[in-house]
Amino acid sequence: MNKYLIFFAVLLFSSISFSQGLKYNGAFEQGNLVIAKGNNIEWAWLNEVELKIDNAKVFTFGFDAKETGNKILKVKHDDGKVSLKKFKLPARKYRVQRINNTKQQFSETPDSLKQRITKEREISNIAKSEIGKTDTAFYNSGFMLPIKGGRISSVFGSQRVLNGVYKNMHNGIDIAVPRGTPVFAMADGIVRLNADDFYYAGNHIILDHGQGLNSLYLHLSESFVKENQHVKKGDIIGRVGTTGRSTGPHLHWGVQWYSKRVDPAQILTMKFR
Repeated sequence: MNKYLIFFAVLLFSSISFSQGLKYNGAFEQGNLVIAKGNNIEWAWLNEVELKIDNAKVFTFGFDAKETGNKILKVKHDDGKVSLKKFKLPARKYRVQRINNTKQQFSETPDSLKQRITKEREISNIAKSEIGKTDTAFYNSGFMLPIKGGRISSVFGSQRVLNGVYKNMHNGIDIAVPRGTPVFAMADGIVRLNADDFYYAGNHIILDHGQGLNSLYLHLSESFVKENQHVKKGDIIGRVGTTGRSTGPHLHWGVQWYSKRVDPAQILTMKFR
């Protein structure tokens, strides 16, 4: 090899590190959230997406439940070195959940309601457009289960078959508890949406936890928060109900990184500090 090419290769390799003190919390798998922390981080990119970095040098990213492909995580430090992590997302198997003898309204959407559903989707999209605009990692307070007690009636990722009709995969966790059970904020955050009587979600709340991470609390009987209000982990934000497209009192708890669907059960395994 030409000596100048050898010199260039050595120089390039010397500017690239594969650790640089970076610590990762979470698995690089479908439906998972990863939280990273390191010293003197200047910027971070996941493929073509620039990641938000807060003052504590913490950042996060997530992988959708069905996301595939090769990924490259690049992190530049203020000493000029760059950390590279290349990986491929492995496939994940999900359950099939068959629910028979449900009312027709739960397996098919009437044409007469499609205009209403479109308008509600627009309202939700406007609220979600604010998510990811802050660099602050509000979630750094840690995560908690938003319900005390209860029974998991549907898990993340399950393929639902209603009256023999295949539906979209379940993008959260359903926790069956009595109507009126308190619902807690899973982490610090800002209320981006406090909506009433949506066709699918019923009364529901969306919290923004910073850097694109957000959580959803559906089918509430009532809520105790206002939009743009700051909440703390463990604050009571509402009570369980059965509003919207629901077959009984329960909380549908969803977690997303931007619009990518993340398994709520996975984030509860994360340890902070």
